[in-house]
Amino acid sequence: MEPLPGGVPTVAGRTPIACQNCANAKTGCDKRVPCSRCAEKNLPCAARFARRSSKAAMRQAQAREAFQSQLAQIPHFQQPQTIDPAAFMDLAPSKAEPEKSPQTIEAVITVDGSPKKSPPTNPSVSPPEFLSPPRVDALEELMHIGNDFVTSDSTYQDLMAWPEYSKGLDFPIGLDLYPEHIPLGRADMVMPFAELSDMSAASEPMTATSSTSSRGSIHTRGTSILSTSDLDNGVKPGELTLAAPTDSSIPEFEVVIAAEGAWNLARCNPPLYTGNCPRTAIVHLECLEQKSKQEGTWSSLEKYLEQVDWDANDLASVVPLTSRTRDKMLAITQSFLHKALEIHRGGINGYPKPGYASPGDFNFIVLPPSKILEYFLRSYVRSLTVYFPLVVAGCVDPNEMIQNNQASTLLVLLMIAQGAAAMPMAEARYLSAGLTETCRISLFDIVEKDVELSADPTALRCALLFIVLGAWSGDKWLMDIAMGQRGMYMSMLKHAGMMDPQPSMIPTFNNSTSTELQWRAWLHREGQNRLVYNYVMLDQELSLFHDTAPLFAINELQCPLPAPEVLWSAQNSEQWLAAIQSYYGCTTNVNPQLLNSPSLTPSLYDLFQDFLHDSLSRRQGSLSPQQLRLILHPIQALLCHLRQMLTCFSDVLGARRTASRTVTRASTLSRLEEVQQLLRKWFELTMTYYKANPACPVTRCNLVLYHLITLNAVTNFPEIERLARKENFDTTAPHWELSLRHKRCIYSREEALFHAGQTFRNLRLMPNDRRPAWWSTAMYRATLVVWVESICKLDPNFQTADKSQQNGTGSPGAGLVAIDQLAADDPSLGAYLYSNEGVGVLTTLEGGAVSLDKPEEILTYAVKNIESGFSSRIGDGIKRKLIALNDNWRVDALAGMGVGGGGVGASAGPGTC
Repeated sequence: MEPLPGGVPTVAGRTPIACQNCANAKTGCDKRVPCSRCAEKNLPCAARFARRSSKAAMRQAQAREAFQSQLAQIPHFQQPQTIDPAAFMDLAPSKAEPEKSPQTIEAVITVDGSPKKSPPTNPSVSPPEFLSPPRVDALEELMHIGNDFVTSDSTYQDLMAWPEYSKGLDFPIGLDLYPEHIPLGRADMVMPFAELSDMSAASEPMTATSSTSSRGSIHTRGTSILSTSDLDNGVKPGELTLAAPTDSSIPEFEVVIAAEGAWNLARCNPPLYTGNCPRTAIVHLECLEQKSKQEGTWSSLEKYLEQVDWDANDLASVVPLTSRTRDKMLAITQSFLHKALEIHRGGINGYPKPGYASPGDFNFIVLPPSKILEYFLRSYVRSLTVYFPLVVAGCVDPNEMIQNNQASTLLVLLMIAQGAAAMPMAEARYLSAGLTETCRISLFDIVEKDVELSADPTALRCALLFIVLGAWSGDKWLMDIAMGQRGMYMSMLKHAGMMDPQPSMIPTFNNSTSTELQWRAWLHREGQNRLVYNYVMLDQELSLFHDTAPLFAINELQCPLPAPEVLWSAQNSEQWLAAIQSYYGCTTNVNPQLLNSPSLTPSLYDLFQDFLHDSLSRRQGSLSPQQLRLILHPIQALLCHLRQMLTCFSDVLGARRTASRTVTRASTLSRLEEVQQLLRKWFELTMTYYKANPACPVTRCNLVLYHLITLNAVTNFPEIERLARKENFDTTAPHWELSLRHKRCIYSREEALFHAGQTFRNLRLMPNDRRPAWWSTAMYRATLVVWVESICKLDPNFQTADKSQQNGTGSPGAGLVAIDQLAADDPSLGAYLYSNEGVGVLTTLEGGAVSLDKPEEILTYAVKNIESGFSSRIGDGIKRKLIALNDNWRVDALAGMGVGGGGVGASAGPGTC
């Protein structure tokens, strides 16, 4: 039936929705024919209805009919014209509610005395036993929608109409949008969130239910992250499932563990592709929000800090927080968290409108006490000692940073997240993950709104911290997005002009020069140079552990290298002036042209040229550990490209020789040997510095990177991981398969064992609080190299040159050679590797020996070493991966296939295939 002009059309059981014009414009519609907007713009207008009756509309109609029938039995009853919501605030659930006007939204509809649910729009829900009392004005309380989004005539059914508000969402057909629970986060509701404050190393394990671990996942295209169980039952932060910890490890969310199979590194087990893994970002945000609603959330952290032995340098590295700074930080963090939750929840609710608050989203956060935040900031300073320090004068002043702008506040929060990530406590881990995702969204938002921030050093410094946090977070979502956005932020760095050639960093002084202004200008330029080369170091790490080529080219890095630390750590302009005059000899009486010599402030491009031409002696002073590390970047890039080239040559079929063919496998191998020679030259320079400074943690880190890079020259690590996954593994001929795969994985057995052993040694010598975030990943790579060597020895055809080692006992009188304990220049290590003298072993933490012929013991050795270091999410994930690898490659199963001829005891000694 055609509606009357200007009236609201009605169809039994059908809900009127916005007309097509208003729907396309995404504006409110009064649903009259024609509507006011179309009438004003003289547009054609037609009534539209939902494709099918919604469950809520049908229940509402049934309730209205039942109520009208009850009213008909009451004599002289007069229908009320208006309803005062306040009159029904204390209405009992068992009582029937009177009919409401179209503008009133029913939160609870009573039919036959049983309360029915209203359709929530928040995926975060509480258990049914925590249902809140019915309220007539529930929607007005929960939904804060501005006038620019909907009009006052809009009804709840209009907003939830499936055809209009579910566009772009990848929900399965028939998904119930009305789950059994109401939204979580109401202020009048008790949260049954598990007590995470006790989840420290000594906490009681929290076991997981089996019903959630077997659920699949639905991967939507939006930003929101929900598993299948989330869509069916709602994401319940109050019931976030934690897997049972093993030994002293920190309990972990099941979705985080389930997504580890889709990591972009450490892929030694059958992979789980991104489209099939659960999403985790919303879990961290909900966890951060929920922990803020508990009493005594940070009590375990306070107890932990009471046992910390403070160092004098650590105490002086952070200015104490004032109460005003903490309050301002709390308010800003609250707004950032609200924005992050709005984005992740908006993809499911269908309300991506900025400024919209989802039902039940009263999000508040309680930060840890000031002394805990100060400890996190000190931990941040310690954890990034392997990079160039970016803190002016070696002291973080959060009170000054908070006063500047949003980027500075984000930087403080990311510093706290970085410091918390290095703390072996459950609460610190959850805080770090939640703050990282919160700051990531806000950082991208402020850069998108103000394009000038793409060249701002503070914003780029925030991006650097996020990439470090995300890439080594151990969380699938953060690892992927950090690796994806690193190219974007590194491109911003390039286009900001910070990598271009610059004038000399040595200032010229005269009688009219203001020392304070000179110092401030120098700090600004020096901070940019340090930021650039910290990005270079990060680029080196990510490319090494992800087996990809670095993004920076050596000819792009032409800005001056950072100055000595004595200049950067000066507390004031007078100290800086005295230090710069002492180091460079610049005074008012010196010719400024002599001070502008490029040899005094070279770029990495200049330094690498001198390294190639053996001209480093012309540089003033010796190279610093950070400069030595930067030289590894172009060497690593060259090695990566040569390794990629070698994979293009067939290792079975011989190539036809032609007169015009210049690039061959032999010529590429020759270039590879030249790169290895450069690595040896670098090692000699580093050992010279190391002997003079044996306690330098940066040098120890450099040595680990050197041995890992050299391992890439003598092994093919992607091929090793493919073998570990049994990818294309021929089980019908395991003898031939292992021999063939060993040739593809390890090119030089002796050098592979040497560099793997030195990697173990240097990692174990690092102090726990000075280990880089990727140290467990370095342990993983060295372990897989030794493991592949041992697993291939299970093949009886794997011959040895030394017959005395066939049973793993060595020649009479031969001793044990601990490849992870002996220094690189120890003669017994070389005698074992190149003359087969002695029996190679690994040394356990208790002093025992692990045979290099036992694959399962090698994996156990790595797991225990990772457990002995500081606890991190990525370290726990790698432990689980190594344990799963051991389960996938059981020695008895290999013996059943005919490999090993009876197990590990009959394995052959070291040799080549």
